[in-house]
Order: sequence, then structure tokens, then C-alpha cells
Amino acid sequence: MKLICKSTAAFFLAVSLASDHAAAFQPAPSRTARSQRISPLFSEDEDGYEIQSTGSTRPETTFGAENVPVEQRPSNEYLNLIRQPTFGWASQERGDTGLALRLAVIYAVFFTLVCYPISGATWVYEGYEFQKLTASNVGATSVIFLLTLRLYSGWGYIGSRLKSKVIEFEETGWYDGDVEEKSESEKARDLFLYRSNVAPVEERLKKFSLAIGGAWIASCIALNVATSEKPLFDQYDPKMLEKLSYDDKVAGIVQQQSNGRPTYCENRYYRAVANGGQGCN
Repeated sequence: MKLICKSTAAFFLAVSLASDHAAAFQPAPSRTARSQRISPLFSEDEDGYEIQSTGSTRPETTFGAENVPVEQRPSNEYLNLIRQPTFGWASQERGDTGLALRLAVIYAVFFTLVCYPISGATWVYEGYEFQKLTASNVGATSVIFLLTLRLYSGWGYIGSRLKSKVIEFEETGWYDGDVEEKSESEKARDLFLYRSNVAPVEERLKKFSLAIGGAWIASCIALNVATSEKPLFDQYDPKMLEKLSYDDKVAGIVQQQSNGRPTYCENRYYRAVANGGQGCN
């Protein structure tokens, strides 16, 4: 009978987490405090735990083995994960559209405010717009790809903890780790929580990671093609600068394009080699 009560309690808790109507197992409060709360859905005085209805807010912690620290119980690790910045973007409530919109905003911010200014400072000569765009795209896509992988690794870790029949934990540090087997009620709750809330998110992030990874590879190929397309005078090519010393025709074209300034003035590297760009001002 006691086992049936525990399993019933686990089921109610998992349903409340999945539907965002929070319910939490907490140490039983005093009679005075209990009278000020909403009537409990379920209580078990023997173990000192009860499900409390907290309205529309999420629970802070759930029940679990007493030997395992509260913050290391898989269900509590899940609750902590969804409260962390960015990890909630991939949740069931957000869906594919919510995650895609947030990643698109991050991409646009990095492309516009970070990557393109760096590309513009690298290719300062006219005729390199294609190189600037492709380089900026590689940088912004790399940020999105790494962010998606981080989300996937975090959700995957929580999923493996919820699926496991045992709990690996550390009592005080890495040197005194231990293993605790889950009770039947914990197994039922964690497995239900994984299947309803975590497994769909893992599939979503896997799909996004593959798509963004493919886009990143395509971006690198596009950048390689862009850098291979060079104008008549490429001030970034050391062979071209060497050719200027003996080819009068190329030297004449360079002189017209540079308006009488040294050819290294449009390149940050060669300006540094020339002691800070002498004759460029």
C-alpha cells in the first residue's frame, strides 16, 4: 500500500511539471504554516513529504533519496536547468519556432555588431564586399553552432540522469562520490518527466545542431571561394607585392589605385611591418 501511495505521488508530480502547474514535495510544515497554505493534494506523514499546490509557478525542489544532496537529484537538476539563461529556449513551451527566433536574433546581433566590423577592419580596400560578408557569416554561424551544442549537451546530461536507475552524486566533493539506487516512485517520476519534457527537447536540439552544422560547413566553403577570388591588385598577397619590384605595368596600375600612397597603407599587417605605416598619412 505504501508503494502504491508513493507511485501515485510521483505520477501527480510528473504531470504537474509537464503541464507547468507546479507541485512540489517539501518537508511537512507545522500545523500553523500548513493552515496558511492551499490544501495539499497528497500527504504522507510517515516520510515527512507532501505535494503542495503553488499556482502557476514552478516547484523549487522535489522529493528524493535522503542520502543524495537536494541539488544533485536528477529531477531537481532538471528544475534548475530550465531556470538557467538560454536553456529554457529549447523547452516544450517555446517549441521549434521559439528556439529558431531566439537563435536568429543572436545571429543578427553578432553579425551586425561584432563580425562585420571585424571583417571591415580586415578587408579595408574596395572590392572585398563578398569576402566581408562571407567572413562575417562564418563568425556569426560559429557562435550559433556552439550555443546550440551547449544547449544539447546540457539537456542530454539531464536526460541521461533522469533515465538512469541509479543516482551518482558527490557528498562533499569529487573525492567522496557515491551511488544511490532510485526508489520505484523516483524511477516512475523521472522516466515520465524524461519522456514528456526532456526527450522532445533533445530531438529538437539534435535537429537544430545538424542543420546549423551543415550551414557552418557551407559558410566555410563560401569563405574559401570568396578569398580565392582576388582583384587585379591584391594588397593582401605577398606574391603580388614581390611582383611590384620588377613588373612596371602592375606597378603603374597600383600607383593609380593608391593615389601616390605606399601600397602597404591599406593593409594592417604590412603597415605594422613598415613601422606603423610611414608615409600613409
